[in-house]
Amino acid sequence: MNVILAEKPSMGGDIASALGIAKREKGYITLQSGDVVTWAIGHIIQQKTPDTYPGYKEWNLENLPFVPDPILMEEDPDKKDQLRVIAGLLKRADCCIIATDPGREGEHIARTILEHVGFRGELKRLWIDDLTPETIKEGFRKLRTASDFDNLAAAAKVRAAADFWMGITATRFFTVLAREVLQEDTRLSAGRVQTPTLRIVYDRERDIENFVPTPFFTLYADFSTGQESYRGQWFKEEPGEGKVYRFDTEQEAKAMLAKIDGQTAEVVSYRSKEVRRQAPLLFDKVALQSAARKLLGFDIHKTTKLLQAVYDKKYCSYPRGSSQHLSENAADQLADNLSKLRKTSQYKELFPETIESLKGNKRFVNNAKAAEHHAIIPTGRDPQQFKEDEKNRLSPDEEKIYKLILQHTLAAFHPEGIDQETEVITRSGGELFASKGVFTLKRGWRDIAAVKDDEDADPDELSSKQRIPDLKDGQAVQLQQSGLHTGQTSKPKRLTDTDLLNLMKYAGRLLKEDDLEDEILQQIKEKGIGTPATRDEIISKLTKDEYIRIEKSAVYLTDKGRHFMELVYDHPLSSIELTGEFEQKLEQVAAGSLQAEVVQEEFKAFTYAILEMKEKLQDQMQRKLQGKPLFDNRVALGNCPICGKAVIEGKKGYGCSGWKEGCTFTIWKSFRKTTIRAKQASDLLAGKEILLKDIPAAKEGKTYELLVKLDGADLSTSFPTIEDKSIGSCPLCKKPVIPGANSYGCIGWKEGCQFRLPKEFRKQKLPERAVKTLLAGNEVLLKDVPKSSGEGVYSIYIFLRDGKLDSRFPEADDLSLGKCPRCQKPIVETQWNYSCSNRKEGCSFKLQKEFLGVKVTAAQIKKLLKRGHTDELVGFKGGKNGSFNTALGYDMEANRFSFVKVAKK
Repeated sequence: MNVILAEKPSMGGDIASALGIAKREKGYITLQSGDVVTWAIGHIIQQKTPDTYPGYKEWNLENLPFVPDPILMEEDPDKKDQLRVIAGLLKRADCCIIATDPGREGEHIARTILEHVGFRGELKRLWIDDLTPETIKEGFRKLRTASDFDNLAAAAKVRAAADFWMGITATRFFTVLAREVLQEDTRLSAGRVQTPTLRIVYDRERDIENFVPTPFFTLYADFSTGQESYRGQWFKEEPGEGKVYRFDTEQEAKAMLAKIDGQTAEVVSYRSKEVRRQAPLLFDKVALQSAARKLLGFDIHKTTKLLQAVYDKKYCSYPRGSSQHLSENAADQLADNLSKLRKTSQYKELFPETIESLKGNKRFVNNAKAAEHHAIIPTGRDPQQFKEDEKNRLSPDEEKIYKLILQHTLAAFHPEGIDQETEVITRSGGELFASKGVFTLKRGWRDIAAVKDDEDADPDELSSKQRIPDLKDGQAVQLQQSGLHTGQTSKPKRLTDTDLLNLMKYAGRLLKEDDLEDEILQQIKEKGIGTPATRDEIISKLTKDEYIRIEKSAVYLTDKGRHFMELVYDHPLSSIELTGEFEQKLEQVAAGSLQAEVVQEEFKAFTYAILEMKEKLQDQMQRKLQGKPLFDNRVALGNCPICGKAVIEGKKGYGCSGWKEGCTFTIWKSFRKTTIRAKQASDLLAGKEILLKDIPAAKEGKTYELLVKLDGADLSTSFPTIEDKSIGSCPLCKKPVIPGANSYGCIGWKEGCQFRLPKEFRKQKLPERAVKTLLAGNEVLLKDVPKSSGEGVYSIYIFLRDGKLDSRFPEADDLSLGKCPRCQKPIVETQWNYSCSNRKEGCSFKLQKEFLGVKVTAAQIKKLLKRGHTDELVGFKGGKNGSFNTALGYDMEANRFSFVKVAKK
């Protein structure tokens, strides 16, 4: 019996369907041939956490570096049942066919499972670029020996070890230093790829901040042949600098303007030629993400999700490779697929009249550069034929990604674009003027390509804005007029998320694919940071660790990221070049040109070297410590009125962060048997007066109110007036509204104002904060309003209309806790669960409000949807000790909660 091991259930299902299903079982599928298909669920075997190693539960400098060899592995407790299925099948198997994702991580997942269960039978490898039935069948006809991929597996194992060693060692090292020196309860995450990536963001942020605009002046002149005219720009040749087009001062520019005034002119050189514009290189993941942002407005995470869905539905090839080329075989297959697609595709207008293989076109086809995976291209499967199939139809956004891939691929099959490019140099008064014109003769592939027209234009302002007449060398022309343009140097642009991906791809250089010769680009890419499969995950991690934030695709450095990078900027872990060299060595291990053991020892030595800057970092931290937290996640509430340092929240009060230097300022949380909240403490520090309510009086059962403010470093109090008690202005007469025994009323009632709001509405209490919101003209959401039937509850929005309460039922967007990870529609809270508002249209997302005895609040669901996991929740029923604590995440495949390990601060 052969056991076919896929990476996840959906892939296992695709393989089984292509080969012929006999029977579906729990955790596997029996094929008509008698073989079985089973699957992992991602990393079913995982590295043990450091605190499970003897002596590593505590975070301290004495037990660093952390370099266990071998690294201990364990079963993911959430996936044990599936692992037992795999192990049971492999015990009866003569051969295992590895069919996990065709890449480094997919190979690592399979080999780790096989090693864990002790499989010693024959091993083969399915290596395919898409999941269409035809490709799967062809892949099984051409199964490869697993030993062909031993080097790839070795590279994956070295990478996993290196990232584990470096990540744990660096994170604990920097974190412990910060805690010891700065006394800040923080966690400073660091790693082989993420720290150099943060340095890229830091460098750009510093360039933006340090930029000083510099004025410049350019000189233009209009020349005429008597019938036609053209414009030229002054320039001169500077040794070692090339052509210089600008003047630094207006005085120099005006002097040159005076020099050419009234002078004759002649054409020094006239050159006109046809220039062929080739279609852009095919897509890899980063190129596709960049195009999706520019053309569709999708951020990198949305594009990644959509691209994976298009691949899973079998409409495009493997999406996580780094090649932008095809092999000769893939080129032939693509031509066949496109010929079939043209007959049924809704995008027939994009197809050329004839489709021939690109084989022989070195720009797109190169066996060596497509050795592991080729570029992202469409398969022969047409989405139009599955538009009524709920499982396989594309969503509107998935359709946009598919069209983008199809459009971009078809560009390579259309004729080259042809432009007439004309360059003229004209001399007047001994000075030279350059003119350039580009005229499109044949648009070719540009008629259908998914690029903006202006992307092909020369950035020179004169390049495509004029049609230059026919001229001859030595021809006399007239200088009609001349003038100055004033400008200033531009601030460096803020990075977008796709710019950051590009910089990671090209080892810190922001390049377009056609900026350099292809061979040079390939050499740079070999030293890129990370891999196509992991780069967007690294950016997500930097965001979750609060080192950067991304707003509308623009990348910003946070204060935490800035302070961290200022400390570690010169540390080898931050080196872009060194990280690129590490990545190149992993590729060499995969190619068999470097031994895995040698590279692993290099990584181990580097992990030891992480600790070498201990004294320097301690000194830097001490010098940066100026009373304000550098990394503390506790927000400064304000400045100390005694010494000016930050005031932060403690267990019993709000105290000065300068307490080590002797400052005693504190606002105690407990004041006259009531509590001062953090927002109130912040208001006090800002010089505001706060109102404390429900202070117990000496007489039992009575309470009173006090106004409190800071007088120097002490609290002073006074009794509030009616105006002080006001919670807003009356919508009818604008006088103050104050709370009464049973309602909120206008103090103008003696003058006849009838405005009044009850303290209870539809059996729901209306607290003061809700009434303040209503009086400010905003809506308030009331939850759990009992139905009149007495069975069930509902939610409504209430608001004021003409001084009276009105209401409306909420819509999905009103109640959204976040975006559905399956379809991006709003997640809403119901009486029993949290589910997708798109459930009537088929979305299956649903999480229960109670899980293993723990109630999961809406606030925790918001965190799960935003950052991927909840906080650590306490008291889950089960486990060896009867109960356990953990954070919850979401398992997309099983559509349920999953357990997530979150590092404690």
